[in-house]
Amino acid sequence: MQYFQWSKTWQEQAWILEIGVVAFLLVFANFILNRALFRSRQKGHLKENDWRVHLDSAALLPARVVLWVLFLSFSIRAAAAALNLGDSFSWIAMLRNVSVVVCVGWFLIRWKKVFHNAIAHRRVKGKLAFDPVSMEIISKIFTICVLFLSLLLILGFFGLNIVPLLTFGGIGAAAIGFASKDVIANFFGGLMLYITRPFTPNDLIEIPGKEITGTIEEIGWYFTSVRDVHKRPVYIPNSVFSTELLLNLSRMTHRKLEETLRIRFEDADKAQTIVDQIRTFLKASAELDHHESIEVYLDSIGPDSLLIEVKAYSLTTRHEAFTKIKQEILLEIYRIIHDAGAEIALPRTSVEVSRF
Repeated sequence: MQYFQWSKTWQEQAWILEIGVVAFLLVFANFILNRALFRSRQKGHLKENDWRVHLDSAALLPARVVLWVLFLSFSIRAAAAALNLGDSFSWIAMLRNVSVVVCVGWFLIRWKKVFHNAIAHRRVKGKLAFDPVSMEIISKIFTICVLFLSLLLILGFFGLNIVPLLTFGGIGAAAIGFASKDVIANFFGGLMLYITRPFTPNDLIEIPGKEITGTIEEIGWYFTSVRDVHKRPVYIPNSVFSTELLLNLSRMTHRKLEETLRIRFEDADKAQTIVDQIRTFLKASAELDHHESIEVYLDSIGPDSLLIEVKAYSLTTRHEAFTKIKQEILLEIYRIIHDAGAEIALPRTSVEVSRF
């Protein structure tokens, strides 16, 4: 009799043993995951930025969460069945499925970041193997796809029919699009920036219509971050780049030197000599591009002086270097004018006095 009572008691308490066995398997699986991660880090034949080295690291935390979710789900269902709680915990299965989908999406996004960083730093013959801007847009599109598919699966677990939802979404998209046209304009503006690539991070740009000059820091989906010349962060909506004139100063091939010199009327007989000497000096300068036109000529006769135009193109595009070159050229031009016995014309004002 005692044997049957003990057997019945054991059967009633067997669920505790089952939970204990599952807990042991959970600890063992966690040990295997840690061991696999340790072994992957010890692989000497893989480079430091190889994405395979960090794959286990990206999967470790989501895998641990999945194991704990499965363990808790099994434990609660086993306890509910043993205690005759009926369908009180029927929602556990749905929560388990949702958690698994979230963890899989989490793993894919973590792995995407690792893969993106590894590929972005890979070089072939000293150059990047992939264009950083193209990698950025592929990375963001991948993230959007993962989030969208995860959302569809989760809605399916909640019993929502996806087909009518997508059909209704097509109708509601028009209303939402009209209400948020600025947001959509900025989103597609960002997409066009990634496709056309009028600039990339670290480029110096100028938007004359907005009086903005600065360095690109980040190109986002909604706005682009620019650090202006005063080191202030400026956030420009992406739709602005579709309507405003944009100058990419980092893609200049030359900087233009253009000056107007004024000499006195009294030095008109020396004008030809001054023009010839300035032209000879500029053509001998190693700082200027001699494949581009170098122009020095008497342009016009002004109301109070003779106007000499000087035009040339420097080899450098850096502003600091250009200002130094410009300073040296202007000082030499002044010396040429002075050595020719001429002088720079000063503004004149004529006053007419009438007698009564």
